[in-house]
Amino acid sequence: MRKTICLILSLLLFIGLAACGNDTVSSAAVDSSASEKPTAEQPGEAESALEIASELANEAESAPAESVPEEETPVGSHTLVVYFSCIGEQYGVGVIEKGNTAIVAEAVAEETGADLYEIVPVQEYPWSYDELTDVAKQEQNENARPAIAGELPDLSGCDTVFIGAPVWWGDWPMICYTFFESCDLSGKTLIPFSTHAGSGLSGFDTKLQAAAPNSTVEQGLAIRGTDCQNDPDSVRRAVADWLESLGVLK
Repeated sequence: MRKTICLILSLLLFIGLAACGNDTVSSAAVDSSASEKPTAEQPGEAESALEIASELANEAESAPAESVPEEETPVGSHTLVVYFSCIGEQYGVGVIEKGNTAIVAEAVAEETGADLYEIVPVQEYPWSYDELTDVAKQEQNENARPAIAGELPDLSGCDTVFIGAPVWWGDWPMICYTFFESCDLSGKTLIPFSTHAGSGLSGFDTKLQAAAPNSTVEQGLAIRGTDCQNDPDSVRRAVADWLESLGVLK
């Protein structure tokens, strides 16, 4: 469009210069050419050029605007990584300052560009591993729903939610069910991941599907807790391979 308008302006300028030149010639030969006028069948050069310029202008105005390609939306802009993790004394690694599941969650967020949301309990769990397993078993027996501290995340703009936790007695920690039942997961793609001491994913996927029946649950990932602490590079590789298989790398 811009090139066409520039062409029209250049043509009009040329016409103006040509008209000035013709006036000079006509003044010198006014007696001999006074009776010669352009007819309808034989239009003058200036009039013909003006008509062409007018047609070009009309075509330029009616031409469709050039479409500008839309920018692609980054993967992570509609993705959230939700996780529950514990510090303190853990199986096979002793006392840790960063939870096993937190390490996996951060690797997922880094690879996808997603935001992180940590499920934090109102009532802190015991520091001792033996005490922690006793509390976890009691919550499971009571089908408890421990309270979550702070505000829950806004999932209205999320298409995909990764959800991770340690395996407690072959199941999600009960506080994760608090999250499942407190947030609207309908229509979301949910992708589970676990940290464990030998039980693998432990049915996280099927249990998550049962808790959020109107969602789509994708293939999960299980990482040994000892690897999170002792071999973090292998964890990052496993996460990257898993995300590539899901097609959700940023």
